[in-house]
Amino acid sequence: MLSRRCFILAALAHLVAAPLQAGDTPKPVRVLFIGNSYTYVNDLPKMLAALARAGNQRPVVYERETPGGYTLEKHWKDGKAVKKIAAAKWDYVVLQEQSLRPLRDRPRMFEYAAKLDSAIKKQQARTLLFQTWARQDAPQQQADLSKAYLDLGQELKGRVAPVGMAWERAFKDDPKLVLHGADKSHPGKAGTYLTACVFYATIFGNSPEGLPGEIGGLSDAEARRLQVIACQTVRGLAEKK
Repeated sequence: MLSRRCFILAALAHLVAAPLQAGDTPKPVRVLFIGNSYTYVNDLPKMLAALARAGNQRPVVYERETPGGYTLEKHWKDGKAVKKIAAAKWDYVVLQEQSLRPLRDRPRMFEYAAKLDSAIKKQQARTLLFQTWARQDAPQQQADLSKAYLDLGQELKGRVAPVGMAWERAFKDDPKLVLHGADKSHPGKAGTYLTACVFYATIFGNSPEGLPGEIGGLSDAEARRLQVIACQTVRGLAEKK
């Protein structure tokens, strides 16, 4: 029923223009992803772009710089990410830190995120932090992971895509849910689909409810509960601000 549908707060509506109307000339949303294998496994950028098409949103045009195991420090020092930031006019640059660095070396995470954020702002783009999830065998670490990204978002005055918080919410809703891959670290297809739904809700300010599950290799019923969780998590974070 419509009344039970999750709605994103109007406060997010300024992020990207409203869904396309008949006759509109589509202006793409340009997104650069800077991260590592948590982003490229199952091709998160491609999945987000597919959700945007299915939801009649602005098309997502993306590039990535996502070598396996990279920290934001490595990205800064090898220079490739900075060159990509400067090479085009981006709407968003997504920063995803190596999975354990927020726990093991938070000061260095903050230091190099700030350096990259400065380069992003010079291009008049917006920094979007990709809050990651705890490993399957260490769920107790999620609170510290989430806080690291939220604190960094406040420091940089940037937005946070609350992916880790959505994963945590999903596991509370169904402890048997499988979001991790076989290595208990990287995302399985359902995990990437939930992640893409969080980015969809964060960027477009709209709920992903009703979008096809087949985009993530899921049934529509499986996808529906992940869509609701994504919407509720993004809305909940917005309400705290």
